[in-house]
Amino acid sequence: MQGITKIKERILEEAAEEKNRIIKEAEKKASEILEKAREKAKEIEIKARERAQKMAAEEKRKILSMAELEEKKRFLEAKQALIDEAFAQAEKKLSSLDEQSYLDLIRRMLLLTSADGNEEVIISENDRAKITPEFLSAVNEALKKQGKLGNLRISEEKRPIRSGFILKSETVEINCAFEYLLKAQRQELETEVARLLFEE
Repeated sequence: MQGITKIKERILEEAAEEKNRIIKEAEKKASEILEKAREKAKEIEIKARERAQKMAAEEKRKILSMAELEEKKRFLEAKQALIDEAFAQAEKKLSSLDEQSYLDLIRRMLLLTSADGNEEVIISENDRAKITPEFLSAVNEALKKQGKLGNLRISEEKRPIRSGFILKSETVEINCAFEYLLKAQRQELETEVARLLFEE
């Protein structure tokens, strides 16, 4: 009987030792797994932080780039508005010359552009009181001295011009409206105007 009890005790002892060994091994494995998980979590956190920093840097670069483009766009728009204003003022200045200066300018332009002295002169409604048949008569006398017909006449035709004139013959029209002349010269003059307005 006593032998059975001893065997029983021995089995229980061995079972307890095995249980303790299994628990210790499980605890060791759990600790190793936990440590690996911590290392992995740290690695993931570092990578996530690096990725977030890269994304933040890229986003910052994009925002700065867009802000720079917007600033350039606004600066160009402001420059363009100033250039537009400069040309508008040039046209306004031409149109608001005192009457004698304006007529002297029109006279010189007519003498230069008339091909044979036999054209119609289309003028703006604003100029009908200034560019009169008497004025053209004096221009015609000057054209005759150049060896031309001296037969310029005011046209009844109306065109949407503000100042200057359009010289019309049977075959050709020469547009000398100030707004047209400025527009035609704009491309050539714009660089120079920009230089004058914005030189540092």
